[in-house]
Amino acid sequence: MPEFEREQIGVAVILAQACARIRSALDRRQVRYPFPVLCDPDRIVIKRYGVWYPWGFDGFNTAHPASFLIDAAGCIRYAFVGSTQFARTPVARVLDVAAHVSGA
Repeated sequence: MPEFEREQIGVAVILAQACARIRSALDRRQVRYPFPVLCDPDRIVIKRYGVWYPWGFDGFNTAHPASFLIDAAGCIRYAFVGSTQFARTPVARVLDVAAHVSGA
């Protein structure tokens, strides 16, 4: 988070789960994140962004791990969609793209 904060990049997480289930898991683990954790139980957002994963070896009715960098005008400047549930975009890559978008 410090790198994102330094570059003034807001972070949010969207989970394809029921809100009560997310809240319960966070409360049970006594976890607090420095960014919003949002729920998408009807999979509306994950379908709109093209990351819905209806069926596969490592998931059912969920989302591929994905990262999007969206500018202030709402344009997607970077998108990463993992091919497995374990794929993640490197933080350095997001920061590099953000620097180029901002003209730094």
